[in-house]
Amino acid sequence: MKFSAELLLRRVAQLESMGKLPSFFFDFDGTLTNIARAPEDVKLKKVVRSILEELAERFAVGVISGRKMNQLKRLVGVKDIFYSGNHGVEIEGANFKFVEPRSARSSTYITSLAKDMERKLHRFGAHVNSKNYSLSVHYRIVDPRMLKGLMSEVERILKAPLRQGRIDVFHGKKVVEIKAPVDWDKGKAIQLIIEKKIKNGVPVFFGDDTTDEYGFKKVNSIGGMSVFVGKKGRQTAAKYRVSSPADLTGELAKFLFDLE
Repeated sequence: MKFSAELLLRRVAQLESMGKLPSFFFDFDGTLTNIARAPEDVKLKKVVRSILEELAERFAVGVISGRKMNQLKRLVGVKDIFYSGNHGVEIEGANFKFVEPRSARSSTYITSLAKDMERKLHRFGAHVNSKNYSLSVHYRIVDPRMLKGLMSEVERILKAPLRQGRIDVFHGKKVVEIKAPVDWDKGKAIQLIIEKKIKNGVPVFFGDDTTDEYGFKKVNSIGGMSVFVGKKGRQTAAKYRVSSPADLTGELAKFLFDLE
C-alpha cells in the first residue's frame, strides 16, 4: 500500500486515542538520504534535519543505521533523539546507553579482520569501513571489470571465519556486511528502545535495504507501521511503500503541516 501523510495522520490519531505513543524510527542511507557513490560523500539535507527536529518536539525519534555511532551522530546532527549504530548493536539517547554484549566481545577480532581485508582488497578499489562491532565492504565505485575478482577474494578471505562460526555475512545495496555471529538486529534494537524508554510506544519504521527487513518484521509483530523506501519490484515485509527519500521528505513535511 502506498504511504502518505494522510495515512500517517490517521494512524497517529488512532494510536493516540488508544493511549499509545507513536514513535518514529528511520534508517539513514537510502531512507533519509540518497545513497552516495562512497559512504563519506553523504550529507543530510537541511530540510530533512528540520523535519527530524520538528518530529522530535512531539514524538520519540530514532535513527538506526549500519554506520558506527559517532559517524551517524555527526551526519544527522539532531539533539535529543535515539541513535543506533552497527545495525542496532550500539544505542544512545535519553540517558540510555547500550552495546550488545556478545558483539562487544567480538570487536577486537572484527577490527583485526577489517584491517586484513582493507589491505587485501585495496587493489580492487573497494572501500572497507571498520566500525568496531562490524565492518562493511562497499563496492559501488569498483570498476565492473574488477567486480568478479573482488567478490572471489572476499569469499576467499571470509571462508575460514565463516566455517569457524566467528562471523555472519549479509549483503545490501553494493555492500557486504560482516558482523559477529549474534542474533541481534535493527528490529531488536527498536524493541529494546521502546521497552526501556518509551512507555506505550508503538513504532513507525522507515527503511530501504535488506537489513531493514528485520525492523519491518519486528514492527509488524508489535502492532507498528512499516514503510519501505524504494521503487516497486523488491519483495519486502513492509506493509507500506514510498518511492524515494525525496518523496518520504515530502510526505513527512505534509504530515507535520497537517498535524498543527
